[in-house]
Amino acid sequence: MRALLRHPSVLWPAFIAVHFVLAVSCLAPGRTGNSFNDVTGYYRSWVDNAVHGYGWPVIDQPWVYPIVALVPMLIPVVGGDAGYGPVWLMLVTLLDAAAFGVLIAHPTIHRTRAAWYWLAALLALGPVSLGRLDAVSVALAVLGIVVLSARPVLAGVLLAVGAWVKFWPVAIVVAAVVAAKERWRVLVGAVITSAAIAVFALVVLRARHLFSFVGMQSGRGLQIESPFATPLLWGVWARVPGLQIYFDTKIITFQVAGPGAAALADAASWAQPLAVLAAVAIGLRAALRRVEPRYATALLALALTVGFCAFDKVGSPQYQSWFAVPIMLGLLVAARRFTVPAVLVLVSLVLTQLIYPWFYDGLTSAQFGIVALITVRNAIQLFVFAWALVALWRAGSRKKRSTA
Repeated sequence: MRALLRHPSVLWPAFIAVHFVLAVSCLAPGRTGNSFNDVTGYYRSWVDNAVHGYGWPVIDQPWVYPIVALVPMLIPVVGGDAGYGPVWLMLVTLLDAAAFGVLIAHPTIHRTRAAWYWLAALLALGPVSLGRLDAVSVALAVLGIVVLSARPVLAGVLLAVGAWVKFWPVAIVVAAVVAAKERWRVLVGAVITSAAIAVFALVVLRARHLFSFVGMQSGRGLQIESPFATPLLWGVWARVPGLQIYFDTKIITFQVAGPGAAALADAASWAQPLAVLAAVAIGLRAALRRVEPRYATALLALALTVGFCAFDKVGSPQYQSWFAVPIMLGLLVAARRFTVPAVLVLVSLVLTQLIYPWFYDGLTSAQFGIVALITVRNAIQLFVFAWALVALWRAGSRKKRSTA
């Protein structure tokens, strides 16, 4: 049975089935189709406006995404207005197929376990897995972790490109630079790629707002999905005077306002860099104590990736799609030791899909059951972050005792 599950004749049909189900859910009317509106609405309108002379994001005006995000948004234009969504889905599916094909090219137990986990994660999160820009960065990051040991320079290139689509793959780059044996080659690939993109954008495209995505993120309010918003959601449910959920038309998301909201948003702005610094410090300790580099890299990548989301004031549902990548890296190098976070991340993804798109109205109106669901979901994030740091610390401590 295990040999059968490792065979491409089973893996590829499973890949096709999962992506077919997700694509249909994106294109279907109703709640799941509404969750595809970022693609068919905002992405398409941004590039349509640019093509028709109203200014290019990043080049002529500030934008919430890095500049390479324009590339996957531009490609579906070939399908016209009606075909934009289907072409997007084909593009993302092809990118996933490339990453999946590289992953199972040598179908070892570890690789096939990671492949099945990725399919389970995509299905657990639902239509958001394909219907957001994050899908492009996830596919590039999966390619990056698969080639990390054998071709570290290429891994650095892939992860850097992914980071210029959505910033989060920087977490894996940092983890590799801190803990991996191939740190310098990963860094060279990432730095050269980033420099080339920046020079091209500044010199050739004359991008006047190349780093505007940083400032636009920092100026956001407290989004309702953020763990920092959880106590305020309970306050809204309890009808605490002054607390309310509102839709920010500029950022295009639901946020919380009222007593304590600004303070918690400021706390998130401080907590995220502190969490990153704590994770890097523990990762450096593990590296100095010569913890097995691949295991340390996977643990640090998990801590940083989850930390980017758990200590953020945004916390959009698509951010959860990132978590599968460091878990897959862990499954590739130390499967049994990653069982706990692997299971918890799948639970988190299922809860995220229940919240969005299925019962999002319940969240925006602060209904008891849905606020309870997101409380559990956010608690899981914080637990996985803590688990990764504790595991990394213990690995370093065990190494010290064994060499004494």
